[in-house]
Amino acid sequence: MSPITPEIRAKAEIFTENEVCKEKAKSLLREYCLPDGLLPVEDVEELGYVKETGFVWVKQKNEIIHKFDKVGKQVSYAKEITSYFEKCKIKKLSGVKSKEVMIWISLIEIFVEDPTSDKVTMKTPTGISKTFPKVAFEA
Repeated sequence: MSPITPEIRAKAEIFTENEVCKEKAKSLLREYCLPDGLLPVEDVEELGYVKETGFVWVKQKNEIIHKFDKVGKQVSYAKEITSYFEKCKIKKLSGVKSKEVMIWISLIEIFVEDPTSDKVTMKTPTGISKTFPKVAFEA
């Protein structure tokens, strides 16, 4: 079941149209001191943002797989992505997986230590994390 309830929708700024949503995703990432290429979404139908809680969702027409060439990582973005944004952090992330060897592993958190940090850390539900150069995720 989707966490995007009517109550959440009522409190949210909701954007539609692919280009508007893509730009808003980049803008939110920059606002929260995160690399603006972390959500390389395509064919976006809707992006919602609840400022009071930092809750963000993205609905795409299709799941996409994006390769971050600078680190050689493939990342899968589901048709629906949800998360909570905080300064320098995306937490309670759902709908995003990273390919490790031959398995897709869910990511639940992405963060930078502080706005000036040059590293991005991605965390899995098992607590395992990997750190990458921040520049690899800039649009």
